[in-house]
Amino acid sequence: MKCRAATILVAACASVINASDLSASATLDDARVSSFVRSESSEGYTSFQTRVRHYRRSDGSGAEVSLVGVVHIGDRAYYQQLVELLAQSDVVLYESVLPRGAFGTRGESNAIKQIRTQEAMLFLRTLLERMRRVHGSYPASMAELRAFTVARDTRLARPIDLACTDGWGGAITYALASPTTFTLLSLGSDAREGGRDHALDLVLGALPAPEEVDAPALVDSSEKPKNSARDERRDLYGELADALDVALQVRSIDYDRTGWIPADLPLEELLDRLWRRGERSMTIEMLSNDNGFAQGMLRFLLSFVSKSLPFKKLVVETMGKAASATGEKSSSGLGSVDARLIIDERNDAVLLELRHQLERADAPRSIAIFYGAAHMPDFEESLRRDFDMVPVSSQWFTAMGADEWNAKRIRARVVRLESSRAGILTHDQRGSCPAIERLDQRLLVLNERLARTNVEPTATETAPPPTQ
Repeated sequence: MKCRAATILVAACASVINASDLSASATLDDARVSSFVRSESSEGYTSFQTRVRHYRRSDGSGAEVSLVGVVHIGDRAYYQQLVELLAQSDVVLYESVLPRGAFGTRGESNAIKQIRTQEAMLFLRTLLERMRRVHGSYPASMAELRAFTVARDTRLARPIDLACTDGWGGAITYALASPTTFTLLSLGSDAREGGRDHALDLVLGALPAPEEVDAPALVDSSEKPKNSARDERRDLYGELADALDVALQVRSIDYDRTGWIPADLPLEELLDRLWRRGERSMTIEMLSNDNGFAQGMLRFLLSFVSKSLPFKKLVVETMGKAASATGEKSSSGLGSVDARLIIDERNDAVLLELRHQLERADAPRSIAIFYGAAHMPDFEESLRRDFDMVPVSSQWFTAMGADEWNAKRIRARVVRLESSRAGILTHDQRGSCPAIERLDQRLLVLNERLARTNVEPTATETAPPPTQ
């Protein structure tokens, strides 16, 4: 039964992951668009990997821009490695669909600055109302609100910081009149009380009704009634991560870091554009409809294969095959309309922020775009075409893997390779460098796998290595 369930599930699970993670572009020559995902199988280990690629202007000037592709479910060690890499960049532009007001108040005109400031104040009020629902009163300060919010979702750290400054660089002040009343205030373009037009003071108070609810992107299940059937149900990504015995990106990474900036389409704009198209793919419908038959069936089948090694291997292999499909974005599980919006148009928002960062008087020396791997081929095309940038280096990171060998078998292979290495050096010390390098790389990977098993050698594991 488990095997049959796994077979049925593989296509569905790969489609769910592909819908937001995987690139379906062709694996082309380095002079054109690159592949940012792949699967590999070697010595009993099948892995799914994502690529990081670094770019510079063709004349070598300016900042280095890194495309850091990621999948939203993977091993915790994978996310830790990416965080360590991202720490080397001065600015990290990260993916996060949030409400208007979460992306700063910058604007080209006073009118736009005023609108963005109003949106930022509404965003802050949403967070303040959330805190009141949990604690029964508003926070004493913005610092207290920030601590409360970031403890639940670190991706909101920088958005709060951005929202506390109006479009003209002044502080949006928060005053607590009573445990149930507050005022948010921007003094407008003149930074003085009173005024008209763009100098008009902007004032926002508490909502009159405590039952008001958050925007969808800010709903926290911990705040909902415990007896709600909808709230007891876990998100599909979380259940898939558990079935594959991996972790969720949003739970594995602390986004509250200096230089990390959200760069994405606002939630309202994303939904507006999607519905204006009048078309949605089956995958998007499945992911967004918690009560739908498709999600129910997928959850039912996941219960049969939870933490099953054959299932995990099959999913990893299928993800890799989807990624190597030639030239069809639709193979990522997205229709052409969804692909333009979920990938291309969101990428445009990121590239606008990238250009702003590069044109600053105090431009950073290095910028990383930290996004789902599906976005990377389009980013690379834009870097080449619009920014005159070329790739200078790249590296691969293993997002998840399925290990079919136990410690005994891995250790036996290590013994064999070490013996081969010693033999090569004995007979050809000077001309053996390429072969030794290949063996050293294999030994490094095997020893890392051995360390992950956390199993001490036993007498039964010292038997001669297998003959295969």
